[in-house]
Amino acid sequence: MLSFFVAYAKSSTVGPRVGRLTRVGQKAIKTPHYVATTSRGVVPHISHDTLQKHTAVSSIYLALEDFIEKRITGAPIFKTPAKDGESPLRKYVAAQDDVLSILGPRRVPALPCPAHNNGSAISICTSVGFSQLNVNDYHDALRTLRPDIAITMADVVMHGTASVKRIEKSADRTHAWLRDACEQLSAHEKSSSKPAIFAAIPPIANVQQSLYLQDLAEEYRHMLSGLAIYSSTTAVDLPQALFDLPRMSLSEPGSPHSLLKDMALGVDLLCIPFIGFASDHGIALVFEFPGPDLAIDEPRPLGIDLWSIENEASLLPLSPHCECFTCTRHHKAYIHHLLQAKEMLAWTLLQIHNLSTMDRFFDACRKSIANGSFEEDVELFTRRYETDMPAKTGSGPRIRGYQIKSSGGGEARKNEKAWDRFDDMAQQIAEAESGLATAEGDSKQLEDQGIAERV
Repeated sequence: MLSFFVAYAKSSTVGPRVGRLTRVGQKAIKTPHYVATTSRGVVPHISHDTLQKHTAVSSIYLALEDFIEKRITGAPIFKTPAKDGESPLRKYVAAQDDVLSILGPRRVPALPCPAHNNGSAISICTSVGFSQLNVNDYHDALRTLRPDIAITMADVVMHGTASVKRIEKSADRTHAWLRDACEQLSAHEKSSSKPAIFAAIPPIANVQQSLYLQDLAEEYRHMLSGLAIYSSTTAVDLPQALFDLPRMSLSEPGSPHSLLKDMALGVDLLCIPFIGFASDHGIALVFEFPGPDLAIDEPRPLGIDLWSIENEASLLPLSPHCECFTCTRHHKAYIHHLLQAKEMLAWTLLQIHNLSTMDRFFDACRKSIANGSFEEDVELFTRRYETDMPAKTGSGPRIRGYQIKSSGGGEARKNEKAWDRFDDMAQQIAEAESGLATAEGDSKQLEDQGIAERV
């Protein structure tokens, strides 16, 4: 049901490559490409009709921890009515039929949990607090929800530096969980309903998980449709038998420079959280690849801050060469006004533009790789653009609890107070007015207050 074809590769081991990922009944995805991350099953700030009309999103990453609470059993998503062969996951999130659905256990980026993983479960962050996701429950969820692509569970260490023994446990647990996933998902009655399996590769050195990688190439190769890597460095020195599998990165690139490094190592699909972060912070991405051929004295910024007063009266589009819905119909001053007014439309228009920017970026990267000029173009891009994203200056939309890590009791509010008690506000107004001079009293009193002068 899922096929991948490498159209061009500079090397048969590691290096940038161009490919095509195809699933029956869906549009082919040209790689390298990005995967849109979701929150509670939707791309942030974008409604489903807007996603279809004004973006070119071809695949979405969904996290099971977004849909479950303290206990996985009884979650509404598992009660979604679906006909034979339909995906309850796709129906629940109302995803388009031509968009590839990818289901993993945790979000990207994942919020660190206070509890550690164990031999049969990983720690997750649900909408009502931290919990444990049992590996058997996860495999049951994959069979029930039927995503297009199922990412196997990995024991990812998220608590600082790990010991050698802990790293060995990580590789062994991931290995065992992959075996269980292949056995349970392969036992499904109808092959058309089986999700394609992407084997998770934890972010540890390949030498320390050599046995696991060897088994992927020899024992499980015929059951796998791709690889899900948590660190792009693991794409180096993979077994040759795994070369023709698509590689999806679940790392957390913070800038387009990081994306280029991943593509240079042969990564095909990349989750990019900074697209949503930029939109949240009121930043419009304006970079191009390899960048404008202009003489510049210093690197250009990767984005512009629409909160800045400099954009208050600018009638220019967000990016001069962008033809997205936002840039062809609105200008910087309008987006600046919407941000100041805290209108949700501001973040919707920014998200449309930022997704369009990434579409052009990856399209240019694919052409550069196919032309054999990728390394030179990356050097040009590095010289022409700053290495870091613009700093956040304005406040974004309201922060949801699962997006941030709690520091314990007594911590400051994450969102400003939107309203107050009327009697408290009336008291504050009265106190403010009490300190003002008023035109009351006789002429002597008015003259003493400096309001009038007797003639």
